[in-house]
Amino acid sequence: MDKTLTSQISEEIVKTSLDIGIDYAELAFDEILNDGVLNEIPLVKSLISIAKIGINIKEKFFIKKLLTFLREFHSQNINNEKLDTFKTKFAEDSKFRANITEQIMIFNDAFLNIEKSKILAKLFKSYIEGYFDWNYFNYLSVCLNNAHPKAFEFLERLSKNNFEIPEDPDERKKLNFERDEESEALLYSCGIAYETSSWSSGFSVSKLGKDLYLYGIK
Repeated sequence: MDKTLTSQISEEIVKTSLDIGIDYAELAFDEILNDGVLNEIPLVKSLISIAKIGINIKEKFFIKKLLTFLREFHSQNINNEKLDTFKTKFAEDSKFRANITEQIMIFNDAFLNIEKSKILAKLFKSYIEGYFDWNYFNYLSVCLNNAHPKAFEFLERLSKNNFEIPEDPDERKKLNFERDEESEALLYSCGIAYETSSWSSGFSVSKLGKDLYLYGIK
């Protein structure tokens, strides 16, 4: 069953059978499990059969996150040439295909917030388009997994100020940007921000943090 499921997810990555018009993140667990139309999709049928073995929240939530990831990914406008190159390698290189599929499953399973599955899909799209390599995609995905959802809003605020908070209080006043120690701590905790120096009260977002926002959250 595990090999079959992995194979089906691999197929869904390159060509989905899902209706991308449905927002799976908004559906309740029971709506997904009991929808007759959804149940006819091979991947959904396999996922539901696994969930019904244990019928626990974790397995049901994994189904919801995976469907959300696939829907978000296939809703993206991806450079056709880059996508074709990826699909060719994905089809011909079994180790590459297995690694991609397994990591997508692992990260989606780990997320406690379904919004992260949408962000992961955008990061994956950016990886395919060549903005960064596979190792860097994994670094970003780890940061995403460790990030508190509230940190996303703070990153958006910081993006309007070059991802920095000046040390000088007068400069901060001009920018109308007060320190937010709680939100700053959330960025520190997932490794995507730092103080500009050991004696400074300035604050800056790291390259990982900037890229997480630019390629995943924005």
